[in-house]
Amino acid sequence: MLRRSALIVSTLATLLLAGCVTVNYSPPASSPSSSAPPTGSSPSPSPSTETFTPGAPANQCLTANLSVSLEDEGASAGHLHAKVVFTNNGPDCVLKGFPTVQVAQGAAPIGAGSEEDSNAAVAPVTLMAGGSAIAQLTSVNIDPGGGPLGDSCVVDHGTGYLVTPPHSTTPIPVDVPNVPACTNGIVWMTAGPVTAP
Repeated sequence: MLRRSALIVSTLATLLLAGCVTVNYSPPASSPSSSAPPTGSSPSPSPSTETFTPGAPANQCLTANLSVSLEDEGASAGHLHAKVVFTNNGPDCVLKGFPTVQVAQGAAPIGAGSEEDSNAAVAPVTLMAGGSAIAQLTSVNIDPGGGPLGDSCVVDHGTGYLVTPPHSTTPIPVDVPNVPACTNGIVWMTAGPVTAP
């Protein structure tokens, strides 16, 4: 009799356990997690979330609406020259001032950012939808071994640039392989203000 009661209790426990597993087997088809953004995505800046530094022009271009490329413009007397091109992928907007350019390894900056060209005139540039503005970037040719800067420049190589538009606080990555950088704080790049192309 005792053995039979134990068997009944054991069978009931098994059925109850099986019932719990069945009840909790899968989430509803309309799970809240199904609308979550995919891993690795991040929200783009918007007018209500992006912060600009003092002096930004009215209708400052949102960083989320800009794309950036660098165009090689050759060399002269121990220096390399490039054109930083900002393209507006949103509505009409304005840029004014100096971008900041840093070499990066992945998402991390290495070395100092560019200095502003203090001799250049600054004026607002209106970018129409699809339009562009440019800024000149001049770098000391530090590769190999520091170039004209010699031992004062400890050289390493990055995987691209981080370009921050004027008055923005959000850098835009630009992939360029094997970019040399002074990693010990020496400034070797100078950026001019944005101008019309």
